[in-house]
Amino acid sequence: MWLRQLIILATTLLIAVMTQSAFLSRLGLPGATPDLILVSVLAVALAYGPAMGVVYGFSAGLLLDFSPSTQGVVGVNALLFMAAAFFAGRAINPRDRTVPLIIGLVAGTVAGVTLVRAVLDSLLGQPTVVWANVPELMLTGAIYAALLSPFVVMPLGWVVKKFTPEVAI
Repeated sequence: MWLRQLIILATTLLIAVMTQSAFLSRLGLPGATPDLILVSVLAVALAYGPAMGVVYGFSAGLLLDFSPSTQGVVGVNALLFMAAAFFAGRAINPRDRTVPLIIGLVAGTVAGVTLVRAVLDSLLGQPTVVWANVPELMLTGAIYAALLSPFVVMPLGWVVKKFTPEVAI
């Protein structure tokens, strides 16, 4: 079971990092860059539960923190992704989940992470935070997350239930 679970998680993280780095960050879309890695963290938390989501979020956040294109203090993304995964995994009872509710949860969580990241970066003295741009980044990040979530959350949930039904929620 754990080997299948590890393969699913590693493949998901690899696809998310490669797609975000090689494709989404170069699209030149207005506002924020679509955060596929954070959407994949939320998808894992919704499919496996908050504990596995926190572990996946920590791994994804550290991988993002150590990537050459990331600016800021190491560990902030790991901390934010862990908190987002815990929140998303515990926010909605699995029996009460509907597609619009999941899309709204993912979009709202991405907007919240953007706001908390700006606050933490300001507290840590990062000069890259422009508070006038934060509402636009929150809105566009939420829109992009809402557009990405049907292509990430639902397929990952299907894969998890198909190949690791004993641990899927």
